[in-house]
Amino acid sequence: MSLALQARAAARICYFNGIIPLWRQPLLMGAVFLTPFSFLFFLYVIAQRAELPFGILGGVLFTVLFTGNGMLNDCAYLRLERQLQQIFVVSPVRPLAYVLGMALSELAFALPALVLFLGILATVHPFGLGALALLAGVIVLTWLMATTLGFLISTFFRQLREIWPIGTLVFSSLSVLPPLFYPIAAIPAGWRWVAFLAPSTFAGQLADYAVGLPAAGGFSPPALGSPWFDLAGLVGSTFLFALAAMFLSRWREP
Repeated sequence: MSLALQARAAARICYFNGIIPLWRQPLLMGAVFLTPFSFLFFLYVIAQRAELPFGILGGVLFTVLFTGNGMLNDCAYLRLERQLQQIFVVSPVRPLAYVLGMALSELAFALPALVLFLGILATVHPFGLGALALLAGVIVLTWLMATTLGFLISTFFRQLREIWPIGTLVFSSLSVLPPLFYPIAAIPAGWRWVAFLAPSTFAGQLADYAVGLPAAGGFSPPALGSPWFDLAGLVGSTFLFALAAMFLSRWREP
């Protein structure tokens, strides 16, 4: 199957799993909006105005990271309940085309919320086209990191009942605990290194830098406060998860 046909297959998988459900059931977008907007509501009520842009940007990254949770749920459900992945296994469609199509379908779900969050952020904390381009790069890397991780985990499930708790635990830990909705300066200087154990922290720091939010000082070691360190961490994490999905995921049933 040629590269053009693989790309066409990925586009059709995106259409089947992303565009059609959104078109037929627009209320599904409510699930994407609800949780990050709940966080924003509480931040608006209790936080100082200077911290609100961090919360809005956290909503952007939360939405992107939870494409990984959607990937995990959809891939596991389609494999275990519908046996769809087994059909692709015996077809000319390559695993990369299948994973890319599913990942694009999750991004299709997230796009309306992303556009709205970015519009709110531009109103509260204006930024230019250059900043938007940098932020788009962070969003793409974060989406790739989250969806490859979600696909990898999905291939190890053996029962449907395992999907919800594990997926929620993994991606809530990546999107709520690290400094995405709040500035990393809120963490005591001597403990900020702990936040970088979560790869989403790299995305949060890069996104803050991209739109010009105030950077925290007092990092130990000082390299932790460099955007180049954050870029290397995010690219490295994305590459690592992609390699793991390539070599460790169970494409075929044992």
